Amino acid sequence: MKWIMAVVLGAACAGPSVSSSRSTVQVQQPGRAERLQIGALEAYALEDGHLEVPNDGQLLGVGRPPGEVAALLAAAGLARDTIRLDIQCLLVKAGDRVVLFDTGMGEGSGADTGHLADSLARAKVAPSAVTDVFISHAHGDHVGGLVTKAGDLAFPAATIHLTAVEWAAVQASTDDESKRFVAVTAAKVSAFEPGAQVLPFVRAVATPGHTPGHSSYEIGAEPDKVFYTGDLVHHSVISVQRPAWSIQVDGAQPAAAAARQQALARLAAEHTRVFAVHFPFPGIGYVVPQGPGHVWKPASP
Repeated sequence: MKWIMAVVLGAACAGPSVSSSRSTVQVQQPGRAERLQIGALEAYALEDGHLEVPNDGQLLGVGRPPGEVAALLAAAGLARDTIRLDIQCLLVKAGDRVVLFDTGMGEGSGADTGHLADSLARAKVAPSAVTDVFISHAHGDHVGGLVTKAGDLAFPAATIHLTAVEWAAVQASTDDESKRFVAVTAAKVSAFEPGAQVLPFVRAVATPGHTPGHSSYEIGAEPDKVFYTGDLVHHSVISVQRPAWSIQVDGAQPAAAAARQQALARLAAEHTRVFAVHFPFPGIGYVVPQGPGHVWKPASP
């Protein structure tokens, strides 16, 4: 399995967020940090950026007519012809531990991505202060920020946690990029078995399908825990309202769809707060029942 992100997403990065007229040009400063509480744990949603792809059936709703996907988007008040995926990471402070969940696309990845370092700075956290990095899976928009452009560890003091299944798949990759990635990160990797209680406040939840060892995470304790999705879901409308639809970047599409449907039903039934990596920033909210299915309801951090 090649660890880097699928080409369809890498090629889809939009241009800079610029609004212009003949007299003015306004550029939004990169990086946002939104504070939230997870019980007694202080946490931050950290913006890495966003991607935009055309609604052409190549990424989401594979095999569905674009008009059917467009109608679903329009009913939610979204554009019909493009699909936006935000990228955000989660930072959690617990005593002497500073824990980062996923690392975004990495510096220099695109005009609208790779802003994790700026967001960390807004949360007043230095990369050297991060003690643990939890990886949901080894796609480029989740592990791209682990290694700097110079080829060094971006979080040099951090232990890197991911499932043993996912790490084995990364190590088995034969492309040069994956080999370089393994060489830089291997000494810091601590692989765990799917579903393990990795830290007292972090439990892995096996959600395979997107990749062989994909893991979501439960952070904190009842009744305030947060469920970190990884790429179990991708879009706040399509993935939630049509979870059985195929996604091009799911490695095993039937397994991924089954995991997605089961998780959404459980999260709605238990009214669990969710941190969704690719939903509109800051990605905090709930999956709630509506009719025969579910919808996404954003919540204040």
